[in-house]
Amino acid sequence: MDVNDPQQVGIAFAEIVLGVTVSDDPPDPSSALGRVRAFTEKYGEDALRPEHFTAAREGRPLLP
Repeated sequence: MDVNDPQQVGIAFAEIVLGVTVSDDPPDPSSALGRVRAFTEKYGEDALRPEHFTAAREGRPLLP
């Protein structure tokens, strides 16, 4: 990390505060985000509804 780059410092701080990791890599397919992305690839973004996010977080299947 370049400590003279305010954006990199801000991202590092946010990672610490929020307890997350910012990455350019695709999410794990078994994670909630990975499952939502797979759903949108198969059915398109227009098929995605709020209940799909809830189902993904709870580990339930994402139904069209």
